[in-house]
Amino acid sequence: MIRSVSIIVLFFFVLNISAKDFETLLENYFGNRTPAAQDYLDLSQIQDVFEFFQSNPININSANKKQLRDLPFITDWIIDEIKSKGPYKTRFELEKVINEIAADEIIKFILKECLITSNTISKDFNNNYTVRYRSNLEPIKGFENEKYLGSELNFYQKLRTRYQDFDLNLVIDKDDGEVSLTDFYSLALKYEKENFKVIAGDYNISYGLGNLYDQSFLSLKNSDFINTSSEFGHGAEMNRSTIDFNFFRGVYLEKTFYLNSFSDFRIAALYGNTKRSATVDFDRDIVSSVYKSGYFRTETEIEKKNQLNESLLGINLEYETQNFSLGFLTTHLGYDKFIESTSFSSFYGRNGFLNTLYGRVGSNDEILKFELCTDINNNLSFRTNYLLEFYDNLIFLTDLRYTDPNYRAPYATNFGEQSFVANEKGVLTGISYNIDNITLALFSDIYNSDLKTFTTTKPIRGVEYYLDMILNSQSTKYHIRIDYERKSDTFKEDSLITKFTIPNTKLNTRFEINRSIGNNFNFRGRAELSFRINDFQDLQTGNLILLELKRKGSKLDLHYGISYISFNTSDFETVIYTYMYQVPGFAYVYPFYQSGNNINIFVKYNIIDGVDMWLRANHLFKNSSGKIGSGNEEVIGNKRTQLIFQMQYNIN
Repeated sequence: MIRSVSIIVLFFFVLNISAKDFETLLENYFGNRTPAAQDYLDLSQIQDVFEFFQSNPININSANKKQLRDLPFITDWIIDEIKSKGPYKTRFELEKVINEIAADEIIKFILKECLITSNTISKDFNNNYTVRYRSNLEPIKGFENEKYLGSELNFYQKLRTRYQDFDLNLVIDKDDGEVSLTDFYSLALKYEKENFKVIAGDYNISYGLGNLYDQSFLSLKNSDFINTSSEFGHGAEMNRSTIDFNFFRGVYLEKTFYLNSFSDFRIAALYGNTKRSATVDFDRDIVSSVYKSGYFRTETEIEKKNQLNESLLGINLEYETQNFSLGFLTTHLGYDKFIESTSFSSFYGRNGFLNTLYGRVGSNDEILKFELCTDINNNLSFRTNYLLEFYDNLIFLTDLRYTDPNYRAPYATNFGEQSFVANEKGVLTGISYNIDNITLALFSDIYNSDLKTFTTTKPIRGVEYYLDMILNSQSTKYHIRIDYERKSDTFKEDSLITKFTIPNTKLNTRFEINRSIGNNFNFRGRAELSFRINDFQDLQTGNLILLELKRKGSKLDLHYGISYISFNTSDFETVIYTYMYQVPGFAYVYPFYQSGNNINIFVKYNIIDGVDMWLRANHLFKNSSGKIGSGNEEVIGNKRTQLIFQMQYNIN
């Protein structure tokens, strides 16, 4: 420990760092979110779009709401806030308004980078090719016991090309242990001009508040809950990620009719014919579960691949004015086998219609959004989101959600306790306050279920209180987060065979400091504590300390950095999730538990203009002997080293 800290201190004197880059802000943003279920995040949906609009900024004075919605993280509420204070004569006026918005730093950064106040000549051609290689240096159980049928090569390729009004995206991915170099592929072509859009290939859709379709995976509770809870979908975009269960393969058509200067009417048609992975009971010719891990390495996993044919047909109608919108979407989902999964996040049945009615009333200072959905068995899901801006720096929000216990919408995202929309009702209430150099976000979320959940033996009940405060003092930013949650949870004593459900309290606190020194130096330090309390166990605790240094100079400079994490948790109940940005388009979500340390080192070099190289190494060491991970992904021993190499080629 002392030796590792000494190395960090030594680096402090030789690294030049700037925290105001997209990658650092993205890491901070996702680090404040509820942990995602998967162990890694494909950020291509965000990073690709940002990089394009950074090179091809939008004129805020002439752009309509439809154009501005393409920017990542930017919701209608933020668009209304900016447009209501325009037009803008100078960039200084625009940046002043952006700085006053009660939103996360990365959202302000995107707005500043991607908006301009006058027209520029747009580039006709933009091309980017990315290739990524990942490797584990220590032996993995799946290869050692010869369960994995493929090679150890972990290889990713992505090509995105835009020419005038056409956009092409191709993704090819192979995980280690899989057989084919093209184990996963996704291809999409988009044509969009003014009032017409067509996507052929793989696309994601998002409508309303996401209770029926929301494939953005971003509606999670965090410090930016005002913006994330208000996220409102209006159609489809090309799929750019490797999440294989999260897109439709087919055709999307959209036509907008401008009725007058302040209103329009949109009609969209959806078609999909997609193969899904599933566990099939061949004796009964039914699907017992839909497979979503995305790995096809063992015989058992490969048997699940493309076993379920899914067809999608749908139509969407939406009318919109400046202060009002109303939309209706009906889709028919059909499968070639009956799905009898017990998962709340899976379709149940063979085919049927899923419908949603959604809309909004009001504008930037007071706005009500709502969505009412029905599944194939007429189970209901309902959600409202009400935002009231008392002053420019004080915002109140309440978000009410209700879902029938057996509601099934496999492509919905829940802004609540569970990741799926089913068996939950709750109300989230919060305020966001921004004055001078202080930003404060505070919310409470009260919820319960009618049926037991996947992890409990009884229905759950819970309450969460979340406080997030940022203090900017010249070159230093202080960040404090307190997350308290008391809810029903499963407990099993060592002497008992069966599990039972008890009230469980979890408390997570974080203190972080970011300090800039001069124009180029920055240091980030974080201390995080986790507690679990109930009536059947002694107090369970966990802690994590993070120290980080980077170098980020001008575009052509060599960039490099190092982070060190020391962690100690009593068991998995006090695990501390840490989001760790790796390379453009890719990040890990590490669950740190037990005790040990992690060292993360990266190097980025601009070889020539338009060609970037990334190299990153992650070394995890645990003080206890035995293993890291579980199942076939288990690493024998107490250390794991992962390498990532990525090249990016940009041609404009």
